[in-house]
Amino acid sequence: MTDSIAATKVLVDTNILIYAADLQAGDKNLQAVQLIDDLKAQNRLVVSAQVWNEFYRAATRPNKPPSLSHDDASGTIRDLADAVRVLPLTRAITLLALDAIPRHGLSFWDALIWAAAKESGIPLVYTEDFQHGRDIEGVLIINPLVGSP
Repeated sequence: MTDSIAATKVLVDTNILIYAADLQAGDKNLQAVQLIDDLKAQNRLVVSAQVWNEFYRAATRPNKPPSLSHDDASGTIRDLADAVRVLPLTRAITLLALDAIPRHGLSFWDALIWAAAKESGIPLVYTEDFQHGRDIEGVLIINPLVGSP
């Protein structure tokens, strides 16, 4: 890995955080935990306020893994708050996302993730929700779990 790539900030989408919290996710859990730990150690991990909100909602659903308690889910969010850069949702990000929906064929929620990265100068998004390897106006989408069962 080149020094410039190693230093690049990465916006991590909600699904990666969910896999890291889901002990039933097998290899995806192990990969997500390792990925998040590595990015945090390298000071490269970025999340958005949207990712926090989606994580809490998805992580605390009853009868659907990871089914975290309020305390566990809020603890994960608080740990991230102390360790990573958090991007706010702003007027500019929302307007950029709205423009991207028809232009790039994104859902509203995916467009917000992309727009947060684009507006903040984050060139990489790690997610399972976009097409792996797609470059959208200078933001590269990578599925770091490609090849996981």
